[in-house]
Amino acid sequence: MVWLSGPRRGRPRGNQPDLIRQRGIYLHDAPPGYRPPRMPSKERQREARQDYLLMRVATPLLVLLAAAFLVIIVVAIATYG
Repeated sequence: MVWLSGPRRGRPRGNQPDLIRQRGIYLHDAPPGYRPPRMPSKERQREARQDYLLMRVATPLLVLLAAAFLVIIVVAIATYG
């Protein structure tokens, strides 16, 4: 488990890298003693079904979009000359 945070402010201490120059969001280890919230079994099953359905719809859609993009590129190259 990880948690997100932004750049730290202040001066680096000891052997820490220069934290002032870093930008963006960083992943860190979870704080000691952190326990993720427990989810009911039905909620986990619902999320799994939802993810499965999303992948079943998104995968063919992305394949078709990639094929259409390639066809457009090939037609553009063929008609260029």
